[in-house]
Parts: sequence; C-alpha cells; structure tokens
Amino acid sequence: MTIEKLAIDGGTPAISEPLPPTQLGPADIGEEEVEAVSAAIRTKKLFRFMMGEDSKCLQLEKHFCEMTGCEHALAVGGGTAALICGLVGIGVGDGDEVIVPGYTYIASAAAALIVGAIPVIAEINESLTIDPDDVEKKITSRTKAIMPVHMKGIPCDMDRIMALAKKHNLKVIEDVAQACSASYKGKRLGSIGDVGCFSLQQFKVMTAGEGGMVVTHDPEVFQRAAIRHDSAMIYWDPTKTTVGPFPGENFRMNEMEGALGCVQFGRMAGIIAHTRKQAKRLRAGIQGLPNVRLHQPPDIEGDLGISVQMQFDTAEFTKKFAEALAAEGVPCGSAYNQGFPDRHIFKFWEYIMTKSSSDKHGRPWTSPLHDQTREYGPDMCPRTLDILGRTVGISLSQKYTDAHIDSIIKAVRKVADALA
Repeated sequence: MTIEKLAIDGGTPAISEPLPPTQLGPADIGEEEVEAVSAAIRTKKLFRFMMGEDSKCLQLEKHFCEMTGCEHALAVGGGTAALICGLVGIGVGDGDEVIVPGYTYIASAAAALIVGAIPVIAEINESLTIDPDDVEKKITSRTKAIMPVHMKGIPCDMDRIMALAKKHNLKVIEDVAQACSASYKGKRLGSIGDVGCFSLQQFKVMTAGEGGMVVTHDPEVFQRAAIRHDSAMIYWDPTKTTVGPFPGENFRMNEMEGALGCVQFGRMAGIIAHTRKQAKRLRAGIQGLPNVRLHQPPDIEGDLGISVQMQFDTAEFTKKFAEALAAEGVPCGSAYNQGFPDRHIFKFWEYIMTKSSSDKHGRPWTSPLHDQTREYGPDMCPRTLDILGRTVGISLSQKYTDAHIDSIIKAVRKVADALA
C-alpha cells in the first residue's frame, strides 16, 4: 500500500475546496423566515399576550408539545432562561445541589447558581455525556436534581439516570440545548425527565435568533416555570394557575422570535434526516481504521448526527491526528487541548472555580443552608479532561453532499494510514 504524504508535511491536501459552514438552522434561513418576521412586525403587536390564539409564540409551544409528547410547553427568551425556569419548576432553590456534567456549556451550572442552588460537577464517560456511576458518588443529602446534558446531539443514558433519580428521590432536568428533536430509545429528549429545556440560539439545529423552550408533563412544574418567566404571569389569566404567586422575571419570548421559530421548526426534520444520513455514511467509511475508535452514543439511532466523534489512546496522538486532519482540509480539533478556554469544559468556568458572586455577601455560596466546605478546581474531574483530550469531532451540515462526506472519509483514511 502506498502511503500518501500528509499535507502537514508538505503533501497535497485531500480536500482542495473549503467545506460548507456547519451552521445548521441558520444556514437554511430564507424568504419564508423573512416574510414570517415581517408579518409579525406588520401586526404592530409583538407582545405575545396581545395576540391571543393567533400568537406565534403559542403556535411554537404547540409544535414542541407535539414533538415531545409533553402536555405543556413554555416559550422563553433563551436556553439559560429555560433552565432557570425549569429548575424553579421542579422546586430547586437555596440549600439544594444540582449535579451537572463537567462537559456542558457554563450556562448549565450558572442556572443552578441563579436560583440559589450549588452545582456539583460530575465526570463524563466515553459517551461524552454524564457518567451515571459518578453521579451516584456525588449524591448528598442536599441533592435535589440531576441535570443530564445531551451534548452535540448525543442522548445521555437516560435509563440509568432515571433509575438513579427514582432510587434517591431526585428530580431530573434535561438540558436539550444541543439536541433538539433527538431521542433515546424512541422517546424524545426533554420528555423523559421531570422537565426539559431547549435553546433556540444562533448555533442550534433550529434558531429563533435567541429563545428557548421548557416542556413538561406536570402541570404544577409548568405553572411554577411560567410564573418565574413573567413577573405578572398570574395576572394575565388567573384562572389558569393553581400555584400561589411568587416573584418572576421577564423571560418572555416576543412574536418576532416566535414567528422565526415556527418556520425553522418546519425545517428541522429535513435538516436532521440529512445529517443522520451523512453521519451514517461517514461512520461506515472510517470504521475499522488503525488507531481510530468511533465514539459510541448510548443510542445511535436517536443521535442527531450533527457530528461524528473519533477517540484515540493518548492525548499526544490525538493532537497529532487533529492537526494533520485539519491540514487536509477537514475543520476539526481535539475537544480539549489545554489551549483554547472552551466554556463547555468545567475547568474554564472561572466564576464557579473561584466561587465568585455578584452579591456582596457571596450568596449563594455563603448561604448557611449550603455545605460551605465544597471546593472546586481545574483538575477535579480528571477523567473528563482525559476523555475530551482523546476525542476529535467532525461537525456535519445539511449542506454537505455525498461528495463532501466522501472527501472527508478520504482525508481521515489518509491521516490514519500515514500515522499508523
């Protein structure tokens, strides 16, 4: 077998033309979205409660109910707002602990702090999602909830998470920010735990520019979340709430976001059908290469297919492989390389590592209801850093053709053969 000279060593790159950008939802924005937002503006009624049954925010909530099978959905201003409202919905507050994975966007942990709880950081496993074994080790008398995060469209091991929650009488809040429309064993993510929280931000499968969604089967959880999302929620229609009043905020979605979200929701199935097809093609094309292990999701059929992850034996080899593959024209990198301060990795959550606060008294860290001896550090989850340091991801787009995927396969095989 002839080994081609790698581009990083002066050879000809396997891919000569740049691949399409991997923007998912935003990449499909067109005239339909423009017209929908324009129509919302022309009504001159951008506050959802002025629109009644014609509200685009209400229509988007109905779409999410249909998708997840949940009876209740609440449109909010962002993914972090969704998490805050979801946590309040399940009763998390001062004195409570919420177990979060060491690999998720910083907002997952921040939301716990915002409602007065303390985030407890657990390891991930080779699936790149929260490790149920470590979750159980981190449970204390203060633990109120587990927050599985479905990173990169990868479903967590929800059977084990739900079993742990039942065993220890805990709540489960699913962070579905990066996995809208993904599933686990036939059940839509967000519908399995007590509450599910979505993001509709720019870099998601579907976008409303900003925005988020809370879904639940429980009417009381929904009402508590709704009251938190709007300081006057119980006054718009008092007959719809049985939960007593408490202070809320302004996390409402506006009609322009609702209109954009509705159009994008209609595009999502087509986007995911294509990425899943291309992920399957890519996985088949690089299966069995020397020194390369394909990442195995807890449910490959439910995975969104928006990326394909490869795992290696050492961080040193991983770095070498990623650099060589990037030189061949495939945008990629190791998930953790001790360089870029990725806010999806716990050690770069500075205000959590240092227990910083906007409150002059240091709350919630200093609350007498909390265990004030809890400490954080950049090496507190070594297995998470090890796994991420040995993982290289290739992001996919609905704009990729079979030819694009075949060129990526060619590049991966070229690098794998050369470094074998």
